[in-house]
Amino acid sequence: MNTARYAGWMREVGFHVVVYGVTDTPFFQHCAAQGMDMRVVQRNSKYFDVLAARRLARQFRQDAIQVVWFRDTRDMDTLGWAKRFSNQSFKLLYQQAMQFGVSKRDFFHTQRFRPIDAWVSTLDFLRKQVELSTRFSKEKIHVVPLGVDTSRLRIGEDLRASARAFYGLKDENFVFGVLGRIDVLKGQHLAIDALAGLHALGQHAHLLVVGESTRHEGDDFTVHLREKVKQLRLEAYVHFHPYSHEVFQFYHAIDVFMMCSKGETFGTVTIEAMANGLPIMGTNSGGTPEILEQGGCGLLMDRDDVQEWQQLMLRLMDKSDEAKALGLRAQQRFLENYSKQISVSRMTEIVERCVE
Repeated sequence: MNTARYAGWMREVGFHVVVYGVTDTPFFQHCAAQGMDMRVVQRNSKYFDVLAARRLARQFRQDAIQVVWFRDTRDMDTLGWAKRFSNQSFKLLYQQAMQFGVSKRDFFHTQRFRPIDAWVSTLDFLRKQVELSTRFSKEKIHVVPLGVDTSRLRIGEDLRASARAFYGLKDENFVFGVLGRIDVLKGQHLAIDALAGLHALGQHAHLLVVGESTRHEGDDFTVHLREKVKQLRLEAYVHFHPYSHEVFQFYHAIDVFMMCSKGETFGTVTIEAMANGLPIMGTNSGGTPEILEQGGCGLLMDRDDVQEWQQLMLRLMDKSDEAKALGLRAQQRFLENYSKQISVSRMTEIVERCVE
């Protein structure tokens, strides 16, 4: 959905944006709901879909497209062919979404990446991966973190009481929060285990888990989490709620945000927690260390060390001054690096450079 958000944001700053998408996808439906200028396309194959490439090349010429912005690697090969068929009439801007697992310096990937005019990595560690794992030109790689529109977070409003009432929490409860897709890689089970350790020490904190299972993949892990909570006798302290677009309720209801993912490339929810001035606990992997300034504005720990999580949770409960200072530093870092305005400004520069 980040692509859908940026489509709207770039339109806000004056670009004529045309969205190309498959009709039955959340991306297409979200953009259509925003009133974007839409074009329906068929789902293309990942490699050598020459027919789809020719159709796109014709459509791009008809729409006088100058820059094609994409994020899904599934589209990379098709768009490369479309660019060739259009006689290089447009530029390709790729916004990197995932980390590299293996080297891509071979001939096949070198040719696949060649049509790209601007490669945008969301963090510096991703840029370094591109430089080390590909033969792509360093001069065409840019670092632009994903931005967050704070208008929907209702920052600065005193909503703690209503948010806690929304989730059935009491004002005196100390609440840790996890937000995101319910999945073993997201680590909700680690937060529950750490909470159980706190209770064994007589610290009866609460855990708010907001999220839903991955679409079309069943809810086995959600069932497992609920069974774990029951076995640990934490039913009164662990609160499960489905995801809501009124996400501000979550951030206003919790005292500490937890990012437990095994290797989150770029945690947008971490950025939102920073914007809200919350103290943050995060795994020392993926993009989280860079986002949290290597621990300068958040606590980093080994993802699988439940005892370490437990100790740091206890530390934040006991040391309110330290927790508040962490939250303020996180909020300042957000303002300097991760706001919607900063991100859109940097992306605008790259788009205009492509056109020039």
